[in-house]
Amino acid sequence: MLELRNPHSILAAISVRPRAVKSIRIAAAGAGDIWDEVTSAARDRGIPVQTGGADERRHPRAGRDTERVGAGSAQIEPPSPVPLELLWESSPEENRSGIWLALDQVQDPQNLGAIFRLAGFFGVRGMVLTKDRSAPVNATVCDVATGGVEHVPYSIVANLAQAMEKAQQNSIWIMGTCERADVSIFNVDRDRNWMLVMGNEGQGLRRLTREKCDQLVSMPALGPVPSLNVATATAACLAVLTTPLPK
Repeated sequence: MLELRNPHSILAAISVRPRAVKSIRIAAAGAGDIWDEVTSAARDRGIPVQTGGADERRHPRAGRDTERVGAGSAQIEPPSPVPLELLWESSPEENRSGIWLALDQVQDPQNLGAIFRLAGFFGVRGMVLTKDRSAPVNATVCDVATGGVEHVPYSIVANLAQAMEKAQQNSIWIMGTCERADVSIFNVDRDRNWMLVMGNEGQGLRRLTREKCDQLVSMPALGPVPSLNVATATAACLAVLTTPLPK
């Protein structure tokens, strides 16, 4: 069972997986508009809501900030990954290319949560995570994702290279990110289905992952700071790939 404290994450879980939400505790009445939404949505679905108690003692000032995470919490069953083949069933809309994400052993739960949030914001069709040496989808990830985990289907695979091959078999091109790549992401053909592959915080993409990519791209720095962390780099890449092509 996960204990979530971000009201937006809790509200998303109530909307998508109401049966997984077992109970909600609000620290005090008047915790803020967003917590009022959580309470209303929970009661509409028969989810127990308790006001006051332990959270109120731990966070006595919670009611002063409508976005304050400590103003309440919820006990929620962990989300479940989907079989890999189901990721391709989320077909892009007509005349619109789709974007998928694959993470090559991203280990920081804050980064993983931020990437899930980005995926939800940019309309990513699905995500592939590696089973080994990767952050688990835990309470921290779900809270940071602000609902992204509920809205973006994801698969966990033992072999990322094989998953990339299956994506290619489903007419999805594989784009790997690499600081040393000669091709700028600004110059790729965006009129395709792409799976964007991001490397981990220390080593980037592994050798076999790079070799399985159809295209390696870089995000050229325009200022004196030479690089970005994986979550920020993902944001920049998705912003480029989802920018509408000029007509």
